[in-house]
Amino acid sequence: MTVSISTMPPQIQQRYNAKLLSTPERNLVHMLFAVPVELPDNQGFIDRQSRYDRLELFPVPLDDAQTNPPPQQLNRVDVDCRVRVYATYIVLTRQVTITNEDPVLNSAAARLGQAMRETQDVLVRDQLESSASIINSVGGTNGDLPTEMSISDIDDVVTVLQNNSGEYITNMIEGENRFGTSPIGDSYGCMLTTRMIPVLNNIQGFVRKFQYPNIDKTLSTEWGGVDNVRFFVSEQGSVTPNASLLGADVANCFVAAKESYKVVWQAGGKARFIYLPPGYNNDPCMLRHTAGCSFYQGQCITNDLWLQNLRSTGI
Repeated sequence: MTVSISTMPPQIQQRYNAKLLSTPERNLVHMLFAVPVELPDNQGFIDRQSRYDRLELFPVPLDDAQTNPPPQQLNRVDVDCRVRVYATYIVLTRQVTITNEDPVLNSAAARLGQAMRETQDVLVRDQLESSASIINSVGGTNGDLPTEMSISDIDDVVTVLQNNSGEYITNMIEGENRFGTSPIGDSYGCMLTTRMIPVLNNIQGFVRKFQYPNIDKTLSTEWGGVDNVRFFVSEQGSVTPNASLLGADVANCFVAAKESYKVVWQAGGKARFIYLPPGYNNDPCMLRHTAGCSFYQGQCITNDLWLQNLRSTGI
């Protein structure tokens, strides 16, 4: 009998490596600029915040008779945000945990944590996608509607936010005597898909993060900035398929000013990991573990004038 590699038993052909491979984890960018709010327990599930509108200016002086001017109306806007419950779990048989060579429960906890954080980010992304005011890019050259993003489109969205008194989120990064660097002005934050990276790199005057004079106050998700906007990319950024005039995919790029949207958590329902050993959940023979996670969250735009969806093709 001839013995070759193909006829060797599996136990000899392979060796189990106890070091697990990395699991891809998406960037989380859509909660970066949200105002965090904690809703106390036993006080309902809807968080209401109010804003009073500005009063009209009164540049006309009173007459000589000192006649009272007409009164102004004080208007209040209420913004409600409902908190909802989100949860998931997995079931592991006890046989798996006592026979498998790797720590399955540890891996389950890590994957549940990852899924939970990515879910929280997606919930905020979907809220912004459904509610943010839209500006179509028109300064590009691809002949579509919207076109690919250009410097003139970025200037337009900055102008809109400035006209609406939107405050910058990040402060200026001053220039330094370092070769190949460029200062960055006070900036709004833009959250967008990684598919927009080639478009960003082709924008006139775009400064990559490694060209900042000082990168101490940057995040790993930041790609760069131009003209008072800094860009933060994620694999799960918002994309609307086949939504342009010519049927191309459209990237929804959310440009946010300070305090433009918020995320609300219930005080007693913050993110938690839940493990139940064998014997729970109608398991009289103690055959199954369960591992789950849950969180209470709500999200909403607090000022429509301070958050814009700059739509772009070219992805």
